[in-house]
Amino acid sequence: MISKELYKEIMKKWLTIGEVYQEPRRVLYRLEHFSEHCLPLLKGRKVLEIGCNAGICGYHICEVADSYIGLEPGNKVRDPKKKSPPKTDFFKQAMITHTYIKNKNAVFLNATISEFCKTIGNFDTMVACFAIYHFRDFEIELLKKHVFPKCDLIIIQNREQRRPKIHNSYHFDKTKNLVKFFKGLGYEVEVIWGKHETKGKVFSEVICKK
Repeated sequence: MISKELYKEIMKKWLTIGEVYQEPRRVLYRLEHFSEHCLPLLKGRKVLEIGCNAGICGYHICEVADSYIGLEPGNKVRDPKKKSPPKTDFFKQAMITHTYIKNKNAVFLNATISEFCKTIGNFDTMVACFAIYHFRDFEIELLKKHVFPKCDLIIIQNREQRRPKIHNSYHFDKTKNLVKFFKGLGYEVEVIWGKHETKGKVFSEVICKK
């Protein structure tokens, strides 16, 4: 796990870009759970992380993976209902994190799922941490066609939404729907549950293997 001192150092630089989402109080307990249960599975693998935000999970993945692609659209994706611009650019924050990553086979891409699927990269594993419920139906269809067939391992860290953000018809805000979806694609699925010690927020890691 990243030291608290280094985390604070990186976060100070993120703040020069704008608002920070991946601050320790929000994601550290998730990272600890991910590091214990999922990182060992990623050793030596070629990992694609979709929706990597500021790249702190990618930092940890790069410690064990053979190669890493972090996909983050940054300000390319905006809610058309919101007139004000985004408060930050997560891709620019990810590029700051990149300067601390020692894995020479690590890259962050400022691209949407649609753009990425036109070029596609070299990977055998997909990771999505607290992101998949944001994907639109057409993006999920693109992943089914271009990404999932290349992956014999898919790991999704997911929050059980009390007030779901329904961005797709699959309702991936609920873990049971993720399980059903990936079993339908021929994966063996294991669910590992985690819980915040004080806040009690339940989340899951859905591990899909072929």
